[in-house]
Amino acid sequence: MNKKNIMMLCTAASIFVAWLVIDNEQIEAGKQAQQRSEPLNIPDISQAHAVTTATKKELKTAQASIQIATQLSEAAQHVATQYEDTLKYPPYSQPLSVNDEDRLKPNYFYPVSSVIEGHEQPLSIKLTKYRHVYPEDIAVAVSGPELKQVDLKLLDVDTQQQLASIRLLQGPFEARFKGSKSLPRNVQIVAMAKLDNKDVPLVAQFQYMQPSAKVVSVEQVYARGDNMVIDVRLQVTNPGTYRLRANLFTDSNLPLAHLVSKQKLSKGLQTLTLRAHWSVLRPQVTQMRLAGFTLERMSPSPAEPSMYGTSEIQSYDIIDFSYDSLQQLPYQASAKEKQSLEFLRQLAKSGEL
Repeated sequence: MNKKNIMMLCTAASIFVAWLVIDNEQIEAGKQAQQRSEPLNIPDISQAHAVTTATKKELKTAQASIQIATQLSEAAQHVATQYEDTLKYPPYSQPLSVNDEDRLKPNYFYPVSSVIEGHEQPLSIKLTKYRHVYPEDIAVAVSGPELKQVDLKLLDVDTQQQLASIRLLQGPFEARFKGSKSLPRNVQIVAMAKLDNKDVPLVAQFQYMQPSAKVVSVEQVYARGDNMVIDVRLQVTNPGTYRLRANLFTDSNLPLAHLVSKQKLSKGLQTLTLRAHWSVLRPQVTQMRLAGFTLERMSPSPAEPSMYGTSEIQSYDIIDFSYDSLQQLPYQASAKEKQSLEFLRQLAKSGEL
């Protein structure tokens, strides 16, 4: 508990005790007066009531402070435990499980749905992905009960300017908007679905970007120290600091690791290296697959948002890699990582920022 909370509790307790002492003294005085048959000196009830009200407010404030400190401490303890687990592995090579949907599906578009009264099936609009990069087309599908017609409008989110439109008169209610260099970053599709007795609107917002770089190929895979090294070839059109993410799977498609690499790249053909630490690999697994490439040009300033590239390859097969060729030494967290962990531990103990 911090000093402020302690002082607050002490103040509240002192007021409460003082009130009790005053009240007891007044009662005792009243008894003695009755015994002497003298006039009774009645205490000021309004004053006692004011003291009681002030005491209750102080106690409530103190209790609230204690509760906030406790919640902060518990949250910090939870984060510290999670962070300590991640420090068992290097930040560039973290374990991957089937539950890590944000890493397994980094560009997934979650369908937008609306419940239709009297029907179990909702009305839904779905895109193939959230981020699109030129020259990709924008594929959209609308599904729902008793659909008669769907009108689709492609709009600029910021200006609400209509960029294109499509009318679908029969199922399947699927359409494709042509990709264009002139499309703004923030875009939305407004679908007006015509059912038996009413029109229902649905809105799907997404992003459309100009190309900044693309993954061209995987050059080679080899052992170096305690890492399996993967050299990835990129074609960069917009220089800057790039972050490449990819997922490593077994040949039976079980997730193994999430790999990350960051480097400043100039224009032209460049190589970015991914590393898989021995601790995320399995001794018996020699056949693996690298997939889920996500290439990001990181934001250099608040005025310039991050951009995403594309990949010419969907996956790359790693064949006959020797696990025994790696040095198997435990990962040692950096001084900065240890400092961050210690801060979280202290926060968990004190409950103070």
